[in-house]
Amino acid sequence: MKHNNAFSLLEMLLALVIIAMISFAVSTTILSGSRSNADNRIRTQALAAADAWMDRFRSYSLPFSYYVGGKSYGYGYNYAQDPTITASGDINAAEVNGEWSNFRFFIQTFQLSTSPVLWRIEVTTYYRKKAGGEANIKLVTIR
Repeated sequence: MKHNNAFSLLEMLLALVIIAMISFAVSTTILSGSRSNADNRIRTQALAAADAWMDRFRSYSLPFSYYVGGKSYGYGYNYAQDPTITASGDINAAEVNGEWSNFRFFIQTFQLSTSPVLWRIEVTTYYRKKAGGEANIKLVTIR
């Protein structure tokens, strides 16, 4: 009686199915992680942009009263043609156009007291997630 040490066709098909299932699970995990990393990268950039707005208020380069009632800046807004932004002179508006074009902002200030003068500043930065949809970050400070 001869013993055949080769795999049967059924064993080979079963091995291929198992390998395909494992490959699918691994590739799905990798793609999901990649999307998550992209969203985290965009979120970090949005946070940096919101913080840049806050820095401008902290340095008193923007007029607090201009933002009472709120002001919106849409996706792709042209900061180089905004007189309030260019009058502050603290940023290169053309450079900001490139950095902030993927975000929209809602800036709002509230005067809390007159003696001493205290303002509440809210900067909400909206961004489009790679996985779809829109998210936002809101920073609040008192100055």
